[in-house]
Amino acid sequence: MLVEEVAVSPPGPHDVVVQLRAAGVCHTDAFVASGGVPCPPAILGHEGCGIVDWVGPEVTDFRVGDRVVGLTIPRCGTCANCRRGDSFLCDAAALYGPPRASRVDGTLLVATNGLGTFAEAMTVHRASVIGVECDLPDDQLALIGCAFMTGCGAVFNTAEVRAGSTVIVVGCGGVGQAVIQASRVANAARIVAVDPIAAKRALALRSGATDAYDPDGASLSEIADAAGLDGADYVFDTIGSPQTLHNSYLALRRGGTVVVIGVGAIRTEIRIPGTLVVDAKRVIGCVFGSADVDRNFPYIIDLAERGHLDISSVVTETVALDGVDAAMRALDSGKTLRTVIGFG
Repeated sequence: MLVEEVAVSPPGPHDVVVQLRAAGVCHTDAFVASGGVPCPPAILGHEGCGIVDWVGPEVTDFRVGDRVVGLTIPRCGTCANCRRGDSFLCDAAALYGPPRASRVDGTLLVATNGLGTFAEAMTVHRASVIGVECDLPDDQLALIGCAFMTGCGAVFNTAEVRAGSTVIVVGCGGVGQAVIQASRVANAARIVAVDPIAAKRALALRSGATDAYDPDGASLSEIADAAGLDGADYVFDTIGSPQTLHNSYLALRRGGTVVVIGVGAIRTEIRIPGTLVVDAKRVIGCVFGSADVDRNFPYIIDLAERGHLDISSVVTETVALDGVDAAMRALDSGKTLRTVIGFG
């Protein structure tokens, strides 16, 4: 991954230019950079916040100086999904947005998720940012754009976790930690964290998990048994591999729900037992926390400002932009949660 000077394309009438203040380094960025999905030359990064520096002539909902957060999925407000309240399925969403810059040799550069937060500034369509007014520091606010919106939304929106329920969280990275904290806010009775990294299990316990296990070759059903659960009400799988999804399904009680958050290889398939019908289990895909951002962002910000969510706990370190390549490589070690790029 290169850090280089580029020539920025002129913004359009519906665009805003945002000076970045902070950007989170997410596993999805590493997945894209590694070739997990076909990737044209691109400015990576989809989690960030900043200050509006310019607005297009047809933009009426933002002004210069506004504080904004980038949206992993835009909400155009006009497509059928947006009109029915499912803006997380907005038809304008795409893994790559239009070309936003070019290299010195003329190669056009698109921006991941229409954002491209690994840059000092980004030009985005107005539908890809949301204005915020809060006192949260930049490194925390940036993470609401992906990790905390996804994790909290999975609990509050996708699963609608009930008070007194039992929850298993598979994978305790940044999103998994958000799931744990949101499950605590939802008053789940038992929250079982599963991760091979000791530091992540320790943080999970500080964040609200009641139990933490190193899988160490054990199946998720065996872990549920060890925790004294007769199957879980909810399993949140932040890994998304065929094996973890299959194990998550088996660890449910009858009538339980698997919420699939982790992005696995697109062409993989999962095995579901033929008892699906009689066991009345549910397997639900969750993108961007099934978010209604205009409702969910203020709620998550309020929870954080009142101390009910601790976003700072998942910030492993802050680096300059030229440290992004090392931050991406560190993700593979499994020892970091969120490295945040700071822009002064």
